[in-house]
Amino acid sequence: MSIQSDVRILVNYVNSLHDFRLVRPEVPYHHIGATITDAMLQSGVRYETVVKPRVTKISRYTEAEASTGFLKLLERVGERKLLDWSDTEKPRRVLKVTRFFVEEHIETEEDLKNWLKNEANIVKLKKLRGIGDKTADYFKNLVGISTSAVDRHLIKFLNQANINVKIDEYVKAREIINRAAETLKIDKSIFDHSIWKYMSCKKYRT
Repeated sequence: MSIQSDVRILVNYVNSLHDFRLVRPEVPYHHIGATITDAMLQSGVRYETVVKPRVTKISRYTEAEASTGFLKLLERVGERKLLDWSDTEKPRRVLKVTRFFVEEHIETEEDLKNWLKNEANIVKLKKLRGIGDKTADYFKNLVGISTSAVDRHLIKFLNQANINVKIDEYVKAREIINRAAETLKIDKSIFDHSIWKYMSCKKYRT
């Protein structure tokens, strides 16, 4: 089946859902520490109970609004203590990404937004541990670049629409969702977030 056929199926499916609502994501944060924390902690955990409280905590540190200040904070307090995280892997990733941004002269969300518009920079970003296609696209969403960051919720939504796509077919899934958003005349990031919120509801996790 062609991509365009899948797009039509998805559009028809969304239009058939009486309880599907558009939900605008509460970003950008205008705070690079919060942005890095959100992007690097979100994979594989509950957002509302695990990630959001830590993003809220970090956003209270005014010095972390820029990468250099966030790096100094992480190094002074310790990344695990600051993030209140039990293991070492994700806090270490937060620290390494922050150091990388400082090296790349990315201080603010606006700097990051401009930097992410260069595809060569996306390639560099994805060389960092813990960052693949999804997290790179999630960074884009966080700073206001409209796209879809495909995770298991979005894949399941496609499957429920009878579109046969697997979790390892990231690029295909992203194209279907983004093109459906264009057809529906919905901002891609809002469409992405709305699907995620819809599928995050407990009754749809079966």
